[in-house]
Amino acid sequence: MTVAEAIFKAIKIREIDFVFCVPGESFLATMDSFYGSLKPLLVSARHEEGAGIMAEAYAKASSKTGVCMVTRGPGLTHLTIALHTAKQDSTPLVVFVGQVPTQVRHREAFQELDVVEFTRPLSKWAVELNRADRVAELVDKAFHIANSGRPGPVVISLPEDIDRSSGAKHSVWRGSTGSKPAPSTAGVEKAVSMIEEAERPCIVAGEGVLSANATDKLVHFAECLEAPVFTAWRRFDAFPNKHPLYMGGLHLSSLSNDLSDPLKNADLIIAIGTRLDEFTTLNYSSPSTEQKLIHIDQSPEETGGIWLGADLALFADAGEAIVKIEEALKHSKRFKPSKARQTQIVEWHKHFTKRTTPRSDRIGFKDGTIDLEGVYYDILNILADEASITCDAGDFGGWLIRYYKWNKPRTFFGPTTGAMGYALPAAIAAKLARPHAPALAFAGDGGFAMTMSELETAVRLKLEGLVALVFNNNNFGTIRRHQNREFPGRPVGTSLSTIDFAAIAKAMGAEGFKVSKNEEFAKTFKAALNAGRPAVIDITLGNKSLDPWADNN
Repeated sequence: MTVAEAIFKAIKIREIDFVFCVPGESFLATMDSFYGSLKPLLVSARHEEGAGIMAEAYAKASSKTGVCMVTRGPGLTHLTIALHTAKQDSTPLVVFVGQVPTQVRHREAFQELDVVEFTRPLSKWAVELNRADRVAELVDKAFHIANSGRPGPVVISLPEDIDRSSGAKHSVWRGSTGSKPAPSTAGVEKAVSMIEEAERPCIVAGEGVLSANATDKLVHFAECLEAPVFTAWRRFDAFPNKHPLYMGGLHLSSLSNDLSDPLKNADLIIAIGTRLDEFTTLNYSSPSTEQKLIHIDQSPEETGGIWLGADLALFADAGEAIVKIEEALKHSKRFKPSKARQTQIVEWHKHFTKRTTPRSDRIGFKDGTIDLEGVYYDILNILADEASITCDAGDFGGWLIRYYKWNKPRTFFGPTTGAMGYALPAAIAAKLARPHAPALAFAGDGGFAMTMSELETAVRLKLEGLVALVFNNNNFGTIRRHQNREFPGRPVGTSLSTIDFAAIAKAMGAEGFKVSKNEEFAKTFKAALNAGRPAVIDITLGNKSLDPWADNN
């Protein structure tokens, strides 16, 4: 068996349908092993960042491992945004990086870069293949590590001569990466005791709930406790947003936003499958020293958080822990929440609903520019819950976070890293993994321009129902807002010239639309969804669209 065949088989037996790459001469044999294959299909992207993001988003959307292949040196350095995203988002990703032949290693040969050393800070494990007879073993180990504990990216350096060699052994993968970690009896008993003592428990749900497919279990658990639920930063689809116990997603504006009051008011926070990052913890202020913390995560190094130890750290699969604690609560002495507490939760949810439901009368500002609240009113009335939503970084995304409602798990794909350029490649991957649902990419003009070459990839793949909404204000809006706060009246480096994204879309074989007024949007959005090809809507914004929470009503 050749090395290339062994790599191909390791991917195929895991039922991974798509592998993303930018071709390189250093792994030609491995590319050749995909010749004639539809499953897995080798998808060439226009840029390594795009290929990596596609693989990362495919993993999220499919519940499988993302796989991408890039070449050495510049190919790998282009990929690093996707590696950073996969590490912070706990996404299982296996990356094959072509390398110079072993006989010229360490001579700074053409495009040579020490792949293992370079990617060590950005990966769970990095390894170079230097023997054909160990390729199957190490590739299987790479897939295992990518999926075990806290999932993440693994990088495999593939020297050119190893790529084209034979003598590889067959894969011995047995179809399982091991049993799920279960909470200890003592841990469950302690959790029940803490819940019994709490008068104002609150739940924060993260990626661990999604990866364990435990959203339904979480709903039942929250109803059992009658506890309000928040979703962690950019994990807004972990709990149905229409549920009466849902109080919103935690994000950049949550610290100064009264919607986070139920969390600030809690005497016990139950964090499930979240690493307690900066935005999820309201800038590391929650839990406070007065609040108790139960932290449940399948990765032992994550339980308790990096910055604050938990009163109870449960190393367990989110679904397993939820079920075990709920079963034990049935036999506990816990009292139902008081009438006052129940009334308070109802009022909180009413307030959340009012603040996050777009009004139907938003038809534009007095200066004639578009009102994004009206745009989101149209979007919510046109899209079904099954739609795949991807989001780039930028202030435009605050409008999506405020008004959109995710009621199905695995329908939102956004990087916790806040990487620009993510939305379009991620939408392509989401459409491939979830072909029955439309895929919507939300991006600003700055971020969209970074990866807009992937429009050609979407056209080549004949992806229908894929629409990119580009919120265009001709500047780096988030940074401009920070400038206005810190250095008022002194904008520098944030202005951009105008790009006609609709014209660019048409030039690439996609459909292109331009919108500058609210009354144009609904009809245009429906046309884009039904265009029969990928589509871009270039939405012209005014200066009043910078801050989605500025109206404070």
